[in-house]
Formats: sequence, structure tokens, C-alpha cells
Amino acid sequence: MLKNHGLAIRWFVKHHYFCYFCPQIQQTTLQERYNKQWQIRFVGIILTVLQCGCMHLMAQSADSTSLRPSFGIEYTGEVQTDFKRARMANLLQLSADVPLSRSLSFQLHSISTLATKQEPVAFALQGYSNIDSYNDIPFALSVAGLTWQLGERHSLFAGIRRTDEDYFCSDGLSLFTNSSCGIFPTITWNAYIGTFPDAAVGFHYAYDHKNLRLQASLYNGVGNHDFTGRYNVFRFCPNSDGLFALGQAEYRYRGSHYFLGGSTHVYTDECSTAWAYAEQALSPKFTLLAAYSHTFGRYNICENFCGLGGKYSLKRADFGLFTDYTRVSGIDEWATELICSLRITDFLTVKPVFHFIVADHNTKCIGLLRVDVGI
Repeated sequence: MLKNHGLAIRWFVKHHYFCYFCPQIQQTTLQERYNKQWQIRFVGIILTVLQCGCMHLMAQSADSTSLRPSFGIEYTGEVQTDFKRARMANLLQLSADVPLSRSLSFQLHSISTLATKQEPVAFALQGYSNIDSYNDIPFALSVAGLTWQLGERHSLFAGIRRTDEDYFCSDGLSLFTNSSCGIFPTITWNAYIGTFPDAAVGFHYAYDHKNLRLQASLYNGVGNHDFTGRYNVFRFCPNSDGLFALGQAEYRYRGSHYFLGGSTHVYTDECSTAWAYAEQALSPKFTLLAAYSHTFGRYNICENFCGLGGKYSLKRADFGLFTDYTRVSGIDEWATELICSLRITDFLTVKPVFHFIVADHNTKCIGLLRVDVGI
């Protein structure tokens, strides 16, 4: 399943707000020296993980012969319209999971985006499409690193990773195309982190046992997707980019899911965010969705987000309705989405979507027709 992401938010930050609210730090010779020291330390940690993994691989060489790599291809294409004009957006995702031993594996995921027009058909603070990068990306990494499975309950990842690979990707919220259903605007508006289409260098830990799942992550404070240049996806410079740390607890009970999490971003000023959301199964076919998030700090572009919706499953179709509210830089926005997900075959899904958005006394109606193909 595709995951939701803060897409239009990222585009708007780049073009309108980021330069104003997050001024670029002047790079001094001393600071560059610190950045290089941080990069050397991080490489040392990666090499340590590799060394431990190789030792474990040698100890289990007999078992590794029976392991097989897995590969995946997912294509998503959609037509967007405000019923006056139209454009098309495309996303291609490639994935490879190569086991090195029973407990160590190498993961490599990539994305490619292409649109017929760079400008969106309508501007929305929260975004209405979670596959649109608004700038064509021929190839970018979303995951590249090692995952070490420590027993049956613990796992540790080190390398390049997107935040939304592990957070805000529940079954209920991932049905919708609204970017705020993938990662709340209280996070993406206040910190330029590694979320779609960008990624960041860092670590991710997960504990999973019966009804409980715990996660904790630490990433470079700024996300990127370029391979070259000063600001590239391999960059790890806490002195200039800051650090982004987040954690989440998930409790599962009789088909329901409850999430509680928080994050902190250390840049020029510390910005902390807390969130909670629930997917309450009222019947085998109907699930109620509720979400709330708040950001603490002095200089916040977005402080609050709340949403309420529902999901109804019927044979090979899922119907969803979600409405939410947020306030960004003094502008209030109400966004409502109605979606139908039709599973035509095991690898083909068609999704007609309708968005109704009210922001700054303006009303917008946006329609999407999305096709998902997965192998």
C-alpha cells in the first residue's frame, strides 16, 4: 500500500515560507570542521554495524544459502482536476530487500516522479495528492541501509530512510490521499525533515510484541533527495541542520489501533510536537478515525491539527470520509475528502477521489482519478 506524505506542504515551504522562517545558517570554517567531524562519527557507527553484521553473517553462512531476495514495483498515476483544468502526476517506486543472514538484511527503495505540469491545479495548505512532488525527480532514494533483527521482537535500522516509512502509515489513514493523513502538518510545516520526497540519514529502532509496538528514530534535521551538491541525501551535519528525533507507541486490540507519539527538532530553536490518533473498529466493516496534534514552541507556523473520519469495507471496495482542520500562518483551512478504493485485481486498484477545501474564505473542489499497480 502506498503511504501518505506531506507533498504540497513541502512545495509551499520551499517556494513561500521556508526562506523566511528558517534562514540559512552562515557556514564558518569552524562549523564546517564540526560538520565533518559529525560525518566521520556517523560513518564510524555505520562501519561498526557493518562489522557486527558481517561477523553474524559468517556465523550463519550455512543458513544464508536458503534465503532469497525480494523485489517490488509499484506504479501510481492520477489525473487531477479543479473541473476547469487538469494535470497528471506519476510515481514509480522500486524496492529490493536482500537478506544477508537470518537476522541481517540490506534494503534499497527508490522513487521517481513525473508530472505533465509543475504547478498544481489548485493550492491547498495540506495538499490533496500524496504522490506529487511538484518537481520532477528522475531517481531518489527513500530507503538505503541495513536492518538488524535482534531476536523476534527488536529491530534496528541504520542508513538513509524516510520518516513516513514507519510513522503515520496505518491502514485507516493510508486510505486517503490528503497529505495530512500521512504526516501531520504540525510536523512538516515547522521542520524541513526527511519526508516524501526527501530522506535523511539516521537510525530507526522498533519493538513489536503481541499487541504493542514501540518505535524510536533519530535523523539528520534536514531531508534531501539529491545525490550531489552540498545539500545531498548522504548529509549528516547536526551542527548546521540540527537533529530530528521522534517516537511512537501503538496498541492493538480487537481490530482497533491506538497511537501516541512525539517528536522534537533541534535547529536554531527547539520545536516539539505531540500527537495521538485512533482507529476504533466499531464493527468488522466500519472503523472510526480520529486524530489530534499540537506543536510546542515560540516560532511555529502550524500549532494544531485535528481530524475525524471513517472507513467502510465492502467486499473488494473501501469507502472513506475524512475531514480535518489546521491553521497555518494565520490561515484557517478545512479539508474534506471522500474516496472509494476499488480492488479490480490483486495488483490493480482504482480510486476516484473528491476533495472539498475551504481556506481563507475561498472554496475549492478538486477531483482525482488514481490507478495503483503493484507487483
